[in-house]
Amino acid sequence: MPIKKWLIPAGFICLTLFCSSIAFGGRPLVVDDARTVDAEDFQFELGIVQGQPEKGGRAQAWPAMALTYGLYKNLEVALGIQRVNSDPKGEPPVRGFQDLHLAPKFNFFEEVENGFPALSFSFDLKIPTASRHKGLSSGKFDETLLFIATKHFFPAAIDLNLGYLVVGRVAGEKLENRFFGGMALRYGLNQHWRLVSEIYGLSRQASGAKNEANFQVGIRYHSDLPLVLDAAVGRSLLPSGTRIQGTVGFTWTHKPDL
Repeated sequence: MPIKKWLIPAGFICLTLFCSSIAFGGRPLVVDDARTVDAEDFQFELGIVQGQPEKGGRAQAWPAMALTYGLYKNLEVALGIQRVNSDPKGEPPVRGFQDLHLAPKFNFFEEVENGFPALSFSFDLKIPTASRHKGLSSGKFDETLLFIATKHFFPAAIDLNLGYLVVGRVAGEKLENRFFGGMALRYGLNQHWRLVSEIYGLSRQASGAKNEANFQVGIRYHSDLPLVLDAAVGRSLLPSGTRIQGTVGFTWTHKPDL
């Protein structure tokens, strides 16, 4: 079986379902915001993503998790990984943990009231820790550069992401570097509930493949504890990628001074 046959479902799960190689967006979103975790705080995200490819079959990421630490003010570093269980129609099944992602983010410009938005830059390094023979990895390092802008219009906020994914070249494969763009809208209903939505797209992952465009709508519940529960549903806007998908999860923040 050619390696490319194994890479397609793995790349589909990683880039279309959870998109962890593009951004560590605050759950349940893929599009990230400019805010960083406060210095010395830990933030843990855990979720499950269930989807159905356009051609049928199953695509699941469980667990999909990330751990973020605030190194300094306006600077964080995150580790992310997910286990996939996919069986797209016409493709071999793929099961197991995918590559580890290391992603620092720096908020280099804070938002100005009635002025410029907050601006951040993140760098995502995909480390080939997973098995290439099982279709879980290309066996190469990938790097993603992401520019993030966030502007608040109380009680709403808008996030804009522009990114570029540099893929490690694999002999015999026609993998291409990818562009990523997305916009998210967050709206606060009250102290606890937030409505969230996003639209994002990626250029094709290989010669002959199709571009991808997706949207999601969801909710966040901010409890009285340092815990946020979330859920979202979405689908592809093009005849490629995900027919429909859903995700549920939570984000827990540990503050040492509490």
